[in-house]
Amino acid sequence: MTSGYKRVLMYRDWASVHQLCQVFDTSDGEFTAVRNLALATLLDQGEWLIAGVDDMPPRRTRAAYLSFSESGVYTFNITSGEGGGQQGDPGRVAGLVRVERLPANREVVLVERPADGEWRLAGYGPTPGGSGDLDVRVVGGDVYAIGVDDYGVAFVPDLAVQVGQRIRPTQYAGWVYEVTEAGQLPAAEPVWWAAQGENPSQPLGSARAIARRYFQPIAHGPVPVEVI
Repeated sequence: MTSGYKRVLMYRDWASVHQLCQVFDTSDGEFTAVRNLALATLLDQGEWLIAGVDDMPPRRTRAAYLSFSESGVYTFNITSGEGGGQQGDPGRVAGLVRVERLPANREVVLVERPADGEWRLAGYGPTPGGSGDLDVRVVGGDVYAIGVDDYGVAFVPDLAVQVGQRIRPTQYAGWVYEVTEAGQLPAAEPVWWAAQGENPSQPLGSARAIARRYFQPIAHGPVPVEVI
């Protein structure tokens, strides 16, 4: 979950998205302001089209049809599109990632296995500089952390690329290629190379890139969760 401004938009259906029925917004990254809606109106409509928007990088949006059967507090997961009553207690996990004994920025995904055995997403977030506190919601089960490396995007002829973007050969052989100078990929897939010596950048179309080893996801757990 990212911090910052988010919106949850409420429509009757896709055919009438030009008529916004209600909007909820938040600046704290989690809870919107409380609004009172007539339960009779909610029940009469049946299913409502709910759309969530998160403009914090990496930007996300999600839409789903939801039914409201009673009054209460409802949540909407922009990542998965799940909605319903309050899902779990808020908590925090201290994330720490090392790759070849050095701190590494990775996307960490946290999954929970409750007593019923049905796995659920508890949270996710980055580890800038190799560490960071990750927000989760838990229901009393064991939580496991999965560190995910950047697998890059598959090679596309003439694709415009930016510094820091990773490119993956169509025939993956253990290396991805991180762009060091922006430009355009070649019209035909090149002969890819492995990192050697000081690993200097090489031409990749009009761009330049260096070879990076891709590290497969590694799981750890159960990990301690500080319930807030």
